Amino acid sequence: MPAPEPRPEGVRASARPRYEWRLRELMAVRKNWYTTTKLTEALHAYGFDFDRSHIYRLVSGDKPPKMPVDLLLALCKILGCRFEELVVEAAPAQREVSQLPDQAGPRALLPESPMLDSGFFDAET
Repeated sequence: MPAPEPRPEGVRASARPRYEWRLRELMAVRKNWYTTTKLTEALHAYGFDFDRSHIYRLVSGDKPPKMPVDLLLALCKILGCRFEELVVEAAPAQREVSQLPDQAGPRALLPESPMLDSGFFDAET
């Protein structure tokens, strides 16, 4: 059995879902926190003891470092949000959308005539 052909790096990277990390915005909107001090204290209450540089990377980065699920859950509880609000899927770039194949199959048809005739609601008939 032959070995599979290696994919170019561009193909592999473009297949990954793109997302936006919204921790900084949620801190400002939900808690009115503009520094990491209160987040550090809140995470400490959940058993996470991070130094200031780790918290800074967590908040300021476009893509956060790899993190355990329990940290994600703690952030959601602290900020009173859901995972979908913390990590938002980014819309694909316009050129990627144009490269998608046309959808095959039947398209929805609208009736050419009204579904109900004019006397349908007439109580006397």
